[in-house]
Amino acid sequence: MPCPGDAATPARAPPEPPKHQMATAAEVLAPSRTRRPQLAWGLWGFICLLPIHALVIALLFGAFGWPAAAVRVIAAWKEALIAILFALAAARTLRAPRPERTIYWLDLVIAGLGVVALAYVVGADVWFATGLPLTAQLYGLRDTAFVSLLYFVGRASPEVAESPRLARTLFAVAAVTSAIAVLERLFVPPEFLVLLGAARYVQDFLGATPIASGNVYGLVDNYWTHFGDHLVRRAGSTYLSGQGFATPFLVVFPGATVYALSASGRRAWAVWLGYAVVWAGLLLSVTRMTIVACALGASLIIAASRRWSALVGLGFAVLTGFAVALMVAPGLATYVWETLTWQSGSSVWHLADWTAGLDYFLHNPLGVGLGATDLVAARFGVQSVTGDNQYLKYAVELGVLGLFLHVAMLAGALASGIRASSAGRNGPVRSNGLLLVVATLGIMLNAMTAVVFNAPMVAYLFFWMAGSVTTVARRAETAGP
Repeated sequence: MPCPGDAATPARAPPEPPKHQMATAAEVLAPSRTRRPQLAWGLWGFICLLPIHALVIALLFGAFGWPAAAVRVIAAWKEALIAILFALAAARTLRAPRPERTIYWLDLVIAGLGVVALAYVVGADVWFATGLPLTAQLYGLRDTAFVSLLYFVGRASPEVAESPRLARTLFAVAAVTSAIAVLERLFVPPEFLVLLGAARYVQDFLGATPIASGNVYGLVDNYWTHFGDHLVRRAGSTYLSGQGFATPFLVVFPGATVYALSASGRRAWAVWLGYAVVWAGLLLSVTRMTIVACALGASLIIAASRRWSALVGLGFAVLTGFAVALMVAPGLATYVWETLTWQSGSSVWHLADWTAGLDYFLHNPLGVGLGATDLVAARFGVQSVTGDNQYLKYAVELGVLGLFLHVAMLAGALASGIRASSAGRNGPVRSNGLLLVVATLGIMLNAMTAVVFNAPMVAYLFFWMAGSVTTVARRAETAGP
């Protein structure tokens, strides 16, 4: 249609350029409408089933007395589903149009990390003669490389990054598990957890007796922490572990925050009540670095959404709650002071562990092979070289190259999230891009005091979200100028 005033001087319209040259960033990042087999069902399955995995396995093995071999087959549903999803994603990618099969540098980084890990399983024992058990190396390969296949599943499923359902589902999981944590802390004694089979699950099924030898119940030692001279029990919820419950907040808490900020109308009060329950569950985990990472992430999300009143309200609520806790919780002031001055028992342990790991890395810059650190080493009777630090785990096991690829992987995921979150002011792509940014920053921070990828909920969701957001965020590069 001609503009007003142009009727007297008609002119031939210039030829319309090809559509791919007219695409704007907003159009490129718009939700895909093409009909093709969806893979997102796998992600929803992981999100809903991973939080109850430990509880179900503990019941089957510890409480009901099912044979270990049968329960291990059931417990392997996670790895089987990853293999199935990767095969479906590979087939989907091969059938996709050529522009959708573009390779980005982050693809090469994650694939390279997998190749390096596989090479160390094949040759590390010959190269370094460390005598690591093959089973320990295979478990290390699973945690380091096999789970990263979900990144490529995410690359083939951009519908995840385009879906508003992601934040809603993460909010539901966070609210339900946090509500269970509150009820557990109030009404469930450690003896009942033993009856549920939690102790047998940890010691006999996982073979992780070294991390459950500091209490009379045989439960994971991180169920408790010290507030000065007071022993305080943490909430473990359905994860049956204080640390196991806390670490997934790195990915579910940003989703809960994004969803809470989107609440409106008559349901808003129920959503914000659920968000308060999520905060209660996080605080009952009494995991300092995770709480700090989640609080900073929530502040970043609120600030990026320009909800200044919500940011002020959150700050006021946190300060008020902290002041009340200092008055009613014995030993909390001492706990905070020892934390800030690095005098607590866990802080001293971290420093000693980091020193040993860094010294070992400097003397073995090529690494020693998978399975030499952290929980995997403890499970298979290997003297752990280091632990409680994800960067040192990669450095000690896979050397300089492994550490470089690991850091590059986190940086690439962060870059994809920033690209997607800055693509527009509204929409699921922006929200899920911001979710990935906050989750990645939280993982990078918390990885200094824990091997956060030991938590399947964190590793599985991170790699899938990173792949999906990368596909959507990079579309503009293949759409032409």
